[in-house]
Amino acid sequence: MSRMFWFLVLIAATHVSAFAQDRPPANRPTVTLRPPHLLVVLIGGIDSDPTPAQIAGTAERQAGNSGLYQFARDIAADRVLPEYFNWNGTRAGQIKLKTPPRARGIADVIDQHLQAYPHDRVALVGNSWGGHTALEVLQDLVLRETPLAVHLAVFLDPSSTGRGPPRPKALPINVQRAVSYCTRNAFVWGPWDAGPRLENIDLGDPARGFIKNGQPPYDAKFNTQAHIAAEWDPRIHEDIQQRVQALLPD
Repeated sequence: MSRMFWFLVLIAATHVSAFAQDRPPANRPTVTLRPPHLLVVLIGGIDSDPTPAQIAGTAERQAGNSGLYQFARDIAADRVLPEYFNWNGTRAGQIKLKTPPRARGIADVIDQHLQAYPHDRVALVGNSWGGHTALEVLQDLVLRETPLAVHLAVFLDPSSTGRGPPRPKALPINVQRAVSYCTRNAFVWGPWDAGPRLENIDLGDPARGFIKNGQPPYDAKFNTQAHIAAEWDPRIHEDIQQRVQALLPD
């Protein structure tokens, strides 16, 4: 055969080899290179499924069925990626789904995100029963084949009433820092001891600045309205937002 024939064969083989090297291995997730972002996963309480107007973005401020969903919209910004879930792992507007994904479904979303963006950071915010679910998500993530870290866990007046023990006994080891905002209601976790990684904030303590002249009545023992008010409180939202934004690397 001619030299030209073998020359063309060599060129073709070189191109095939280079193409094979460029292709990622089969079963390995594609990693997207970009500046680190912050994934903020927010989990609402028992009756906090957002209204259609909230989902459509037409609801007025402080109006609707989910203060945490409003907060999720507020913190959306460059490099801040909020993801909202109901306490049973469903998305907004789908709380009555017959087979909800629950904590495992939320943990799967976090896992898939970090496979694609391994340099991103993660914050978890759970309100009321969503706080209980957030703890389950953390426990799921630490038991995965490759344990996944959460940079900040925020528990907003968390409650396990009707679901399990009154409060957790330990903070999962995959959480770097955590903060728990608590009213003095008897049906919520209240302050709990998890070592130096956890900061408890007593919303019923006037020195904290969240209760003024007895309002909202965060210091009451049985006041569901105070529990609901904590979900919507702009001062609490601002405090959480500052903590969340501090996670973004320069």
